[in-house]
Amino acid sequence: MKNLIDTFRDRVASYMKSSAQVSLDERILVGVSGGVDSVALLDVLGVLGYECEVVHINYHLREQESVADETLVRQLSQQRELNLQVKHISAHTHAAGTGCSVQMIARDLRYAAFTEVALQQGLSTVAVAHHMDDQAESLLLNLNRGTGPEGLAAMRPVRPLTEQINLVRPLLGESRASIQAYATARNLKWREDRSNKDTKYLRSRLRASVMPNLNAETLARSAKLVAEWVDEVIRPMIDKSFSDAASGQSLSIAYLAQLPNVLARRLVIEALRKWLPGSPANEALAERILGLVNSQTGKQIEVGAGVIWRDRAYLVFTAEAKQERTEEMELLSESAEVAVPGGQVRLYLTLEEPSSLSDPEGVWLDAEKLELPLTVRRWLAGDRMRPLGMQGTKKISDLLTDDAVPAQERSSISVVCSGSTIAWVVGHRMAHEFRVTPSTQQYARLYYEQY
Repeated sequence: MKNLIDTFRDRVASYMKSSAQVSLDERILVGVSGGVDSVALLDVLGVLGYECEVVHINYHLREQESVADETLVRQLSQQRELNLQVKHISAHTHAAGTGCSVQMIARDLRYAAFTEVALQQGLSTVAVAHHMDDQAESLLLNLNRGTGPEGLAAMRPVRPLTEQINLVRPLLGESRASIQAYATARNLKWREDRSNKDTKYLRSRLRASVMPNLNAETLARSAKLVAEWVDEVIRPMIDKSFSDAASGQSLSIAYLAQLPNVLARRLVIEALRKWLPGSPANEALAERILGLVNSQTGKQIEVGAGVIWRDRAYLVFTAEAKQERTEEMELLSESAEVAVPGGQVRLYLTLEEPSSLSDPEGVWLDAEKLELPLTVRRWLAGDRMRPLGMQGTKKISDLLTDDAVPAQERSSISVVCSGSTIAWVVGHRMAHEFRVTPSTQQYARLYYEQY
């Protein structure tokens, strides 16, 4: 008769093959917090013969306890001779001002870090230790939030983090009790997370007061049945609509506007998961993003993993958060070109009058009106210039809108300045005060060379 350890191992092996669909020849990145669930997961995968690497996230939420968690994971990895990556992330800092809970932000940061490490290590599978009780709790929490069908489906054995990387949950068929029994039988060492019993968290209150009166297995089975229905009926509808709406990393505003709001939200959530996998892909954020449909061009929403822009015809999802631009200047002279995104800006001075002032690569200016050397920098919010032929000044942001520059490209636009005055928005407009006139004696050509 098989003992507890063998039966647990066999169940996980069967689940890995049938539900998680991970073969023994795959290398797996295992997320290990130091708690009993993740320690047991790392152990059983090793016993089954999987080649594992370890990732640990230190959120610095519990001071010395976080240090002790990291120390234990380092010891476990060293004892098993496993490659370990430790990521230090301040969950409180990232959560500040977002309106989201620290736990929600920590989860999103965790998956973003898992994705980053998996890509670095060339791994296509990330394993986490969610189990049957977690599944039941998630179902009830989602129900309490007023979730849709996908929320009631709760967690899946496999879900994509990116197109190349899958997240798998090998212990989703196991109860908390069976995992603890296995860890005890194997004499494993783990850490207890006191926050799991802190009743200021809804999940902790649910676990302490509600779950003892319910059957986690039947709740998990209900979630599985809903998941099967979603996969058969809802997902194909979402996938087709997403395919029709998507263009590159953007969603058609016209297409979104004609959809029922419930489906439009699902498409936005799908876009967040696909293009910004570290962002909080939830209904509340989706509603905020859909608000961009009726806003002015150029408006944006920043999320943890990037920025969503309202372009003229699309909502554009960019994978990097907009960086705070500083007024870093580089000098431009005839002997020193300046690199800008996609190419370089050059200056040419001559006494010879050009045959034509029309230049597809740049502009001609009156060199004697320029304060040399010129400077090149990124444009800043509030920058203004007097465009050629206009009476007054105009914001650079408005000029870029007029020129139909896609919102996600605007932050990379550079300007060439004479002293403190913008002479040329690279690739776009020149300033009226530097124009060539009949009295011009020396000419300056500013032009952009693509790499």
